[in-house]
Amino acid sequence: MTRQNTSYVYGSAARQTAPRPSYNSEEEIRRRQRERQNYRRRQRRQPKPKLDKVSLLLTMITFAAVMVVGIFYIRLQFQSTYLSKSVVKLQSEVVELEKENATSEMELENSVNLREVYKKATKELGMREATSDQIFTYESKKSTQIRQHSDIPTE
Repeated sequence: MTRQNTSYVYGSAARQTAPRPSYNSEEEIRRRQRERQNYRRRQRRQPKPKLDKVSLLLTMITFAAVMVVGIFYIRLQFQSTYLSKSVVKLQSEVVELEKENATSEMELENSVNLREVYKKATKELGMREATSDQIFTYESKKSTQIRQHSDIPTE
């Protein structure tokens, strides 16, 4: 039978195949110093990236334009919000005034006694009821509804 070489390790500890290198030896310290010096030399040889003045100017102009547009937009948003709030306030005032006007009109209509007005007009002021040839009819284009609270007296 042929014997196979395997990389399996049997047991609880791995075998050491090579001695552990000494990191504190003089040779290692010198090698590290040489690597540092070579790294520094490579860094010095590479030219530093120069700042392009044209691209810097274009970037500054673009930044300024964005800032101006942003401030203008925020100002417009503020004005829009302010105006919408004032419109809502004025609309609520209009609704309140319309309610107040409607209640005042109803109170006025309810307070007027039409019979007394008729009596005063016919007896004190000498007015007479209109005859049929004095009455003209027309069609209203605004509204088709007419409110009549009571019948008109014939007297």
